[in-house]
Amino acid sequence: MAIAGLVCIAVLLVAVNVIAAQFGAARVDLTRDKLYTLSRGTKATLAKIDEPITLKLYYSTRLGDGLPSYAVYERRVRELLDQYVAAAGGKLRLETYDPQPFSDVEDRAVALGLQGAPLDTGGEQVYFGLAGTNSIDDQQVIPFFAPERERFLEYDLTKLVHALAVPKKTVVGLMTALPLEGDMMAALRGGSAQPMAIVEQLRQLYKVETVPPASDKIPADVDVLMLVHPQNLSDQTLFAIDQFVLKGGKALVFVDPYSELQAGTQPPRTNSGGLPEDSSSLSRLFQRWGLQMAPNVVAGDRDAARRVGVPVPGRGTQAIDYVAWLNLSGDDLNHDSPITADLDHVAMATAGILEPVTEAGTKFEPLISTSTDSEKIPVEDVTGIPEVAKLLSGFRPEGKRYTLAARVSGVVDTAFPEGPPQTAAAKPAEDKPAGEQPKPAPPADFVKRSAAPINVVAVADTDMLDDRFWAQSQNYFGRNVIVPSANNGDFVADAIDVLAGGADLIDLRSRGTAARPFTLVESLQRDADERYAAEQQNLQQKLKDTQAKLRDLTGKEAGNAAAPLAADQSKAIEQFRADLLTTRQQLRAVQAALRQDIERLKALLEFCDIALIPLLVMAVALVLGIWRRRRRRSRRQPAVA
Repeated sequence: MAIAGLVCIAVLLVAVNVIAAQFGAARVDLTRDKLYTLSRGTKATLAKIDEPITLKLYYSTRLGDGLPSYAVYERRVRELLDQYVAAAGGKLRLETYDPQPFSDVEDRAVALGLQGAPLDTGGEQVYFGLAGTNSIDDQQVIPFFAPERERFLEYDLTKLVHALAVPKKTVVGLMTALPLEGDMMAALRGGSAQPMAIVEQLRQLYKVETVPPASDKIPADVDVLMLVHPQNLSDQTLFAIDQFVLKGGKALVFVDPYSELQAGTQPPRTNSGGLPEDSSSLSRLFQRWGLQMAPNVVAGDRDAARRVGVPVPGRGTQAIDYVAWLNLSGDDLNHDSPITADLDHVAMATAGILEPVTEAGTKFEPLISTSTDSEKIPVEDVTGIPEVAKLLSGFRPEGKRYTLAARVSGVVDTAFPEGPPQTAAAKPAEDKPAGEQPKPAPPADFVKRSAAPINVVAVADTDMLDDRFWAQSQNYFGRNVIVPSANNGDFVADAIDVLAGGADLIDLRSRGTAARPFTLVESLQRDADERYAAEQQNLQQKLKDTQAKLRDLTGKEAGNAAAPLAADQSKAIEQFRADLLTTRQQLRAVQAALRQDIERLKALLEFCDIALIPLLVMAVALVLGIWRRRRRRSRRQPAVA
């Protein structure tokens, strides 16, 4: 009977596995950050695949053998890719390879553009990357999976699949009042008309189309409108930008309260108030989008200030921190956004301050901010030749961060609710009263409210695009090479990539990591380190005190010949040795006690992981067995009359 029961159980297990293989395995994601649940944007991207895509994962097992953390991360990457394949409905195929040294597989990995990492001093290369190809031989590569970027793993994978599923080169429409594409006036004066480094980089990555600032329509093929220093734009141009964004177009906007780039390349101009006309704003559209730039001020930051040389009469040049020129890094950059996650530092100059408009109802996400050691500086204090030393001595931090670049998203209304503005040729006749003038009908494609959330990245600085703040162009054997000193160009490229990826990529945010540290153990370890450091500091102080006492007793200085020791001196030395031994014993006792706490916690965790569940199952089984036995006995006993 028992044998028959075991056979039935075995048949049942086989049947369950066969059924699961036919209909797909059900998964339950119990991780805190839903690491193994594909986001809505990823599922939408996978649904767009029309032609088969092949993903080739190259992973050297020797990498995981030498560094176990990479083995954990590889399992995380593999399991997530399996989810992609399962959700793609047969349109995505995954192949895995283990490139051995000097093998054909390693040659193919190198040919695909994967990056090898040296495993040891012998020069052996290991690989951990992904290459994807589609039916028309387009290729996308993740050269190496860095564990530091695990939070953006889904974003990177979805971006790769999206580029293969929609193999269209991004079109960037560049509308600017600055000489980014070359200064023709400088060329007429005998100077160089070469485009700035940022434009050369954009042309290498995207298809760049020039959009004149007087345009009344944004070209239909533009994916991302890069609007730099918008000045005196007509209502027709503002309306074109407004409709482009409301209809799903993406915009990267650079405004500036004081453009040093413009001030240095154009003759000085002043407005009616006597202030330089080197500022730009998009206030009419910004208000609808949910942000604004603080008027007539720039951001000063003493913590991020750039050191510059300032002429000092009679003393040459002195290096002083210029609080209006900023090198922003660390917590100044939003590492939870894929736009700024991998940036080390960004250079800005006399940048403005962006603020959210709460009543707009859009989401305002800071990308680049100052530190809390910041203040607002009036624009007139940085124009012309600023007094750098005076700005530093008069600096008064306000204890708050100011946003210099932000991403805005949400559903918004048009800034032109009455429809497109009339051109001069279409203005009504002056011989009729205003009430009798017929209102022209808006065009059929006029949009009053965005059907989907808009996506705009706004930057309150145009000088970050100037070569002198982030890059140098050098000529190597007739080829112009850009040597960056800051990540300004990377910021622009990342912003365009994220915006051009559409809502599917924009909605992907950073996720958690598969690694889960034992925070309690780490806390105990930190406590041990602190206590050990305190005891060590006490010991060192005791050593110094004893040495000083010995010098007082012997009266000798460094370099003098040793003198015979008196009895009290010998006694002091013996006492020092005894104190030293006692202190060392105390240190060992402290470390042993704290190690015992960690070992007890470790033993408890191991007991819970290994033995607790089986014991609970055993206890439940015993309770059920006893209950069933008593129940059978009660049924067998005859009823008492």
